[in-house]
Amino acid sequence: MSNDKDDDSEFIVRFRNGNIDAFNEVYRMYYNAIYLFANALIHSEMEAQDIVTESFVKLWRLHPNLESLPNIKAFLYLATRNACFDYLRNLKRHNASYKEVLYLSKESPNEIEFEIIKADYYNEIALQIENLPKQCAEVFKLIFFKGKKTFEIAEHLGISNKTVLAHKRNAIINLRSALLRKSMLPLILLSLLPTIVSLLFLSPFTNPTTASDYIFIIF
Repeated sequence: MSNDKDDDSEFIVRFRNGNIDAFNEVYRMYYNAIYLFANALIHSEMEAQDIVTESFVKLWRLHPNLESLPNIKAFLYLATRNACFDYLRNLKRHNASYKEVLYLSKESPNEIEFEIIKADYYNEIALQIENLPKQCAEVFKLIFFKGKKTFEIAEHLGISNKTVLAHKRNAIINLRSALLRKSMLPLILLSLLPTIVSLLFLSPFTNPTTASDYIFIIF
């Protein structure tokens, strides 16, 4: 999506008129973040997928009523949060989960806000990964989303460990640069999101060879 207000206004008109391409663009922009948010609340990948799918179905039904991208995003998070709470309340045999949802829903709005922020960061990284060269992106997805080790990726893709490490290094450098351009680096560091910080900021560069390497050592 463009940052131009006229372009955004034209997009919203198409979305409110039921344009399927506009809806698909909203899906592309927000699905990953909403899914990560749901999974963080209920800790069930399959149920999170179902809940998020239903949230987008609700969005489609109500598309004429939503007047801006922030409205769309807020609706998706709210619908998903409420569905997650309903899901956890129905898990009577999972007392810990039930206590967790009571804590989140009644006493800790900041916890929910943090999960939204975290999901947005992960989503931005997921979008930036798609801009990497094909095999580089494939390697980093296996590391970042699946937690695969170097030798597992090498076996899975039929490449050497050295090639996997080279792709990982290139992905980290490119992702760091992209996040720097978007002014997201300090926010991610301050949020202390363990997976992101460990992968993008604590990965060793024993021999910095580019300006990007030096920049991120400073951070």
